[in-house]
Amino acid sequence: MTKNNSVQQMVEVLKIHGHLTENEITKTAFGYDRNTSFGSNKKYADMLRRGLAKGIIKRRPIYNSRSKFIYYI
Repeated sequence: MTKNNSVQQMVEVLKIHGHLTENEITKTAFGYDRNTSFGSNKKYADMLRRGLAKGIIKRRPIYNSRSKFIYYI
């Protein structure tokens, strides 16, 4: 079982759903929608950066979209 609000939760969501944007990951894994929430996104952005730095999560640019990157395992 994974800890709440962990990089591992993001990884599990990406394993199940495949390629997702940052907002789709946070909505699915944690129920946090950065477009409608007044809270800070820093915690989730830092988590995603840790996953990228460890090489667990990868990303590629996407074009013709509001999102700049799509994340995958």
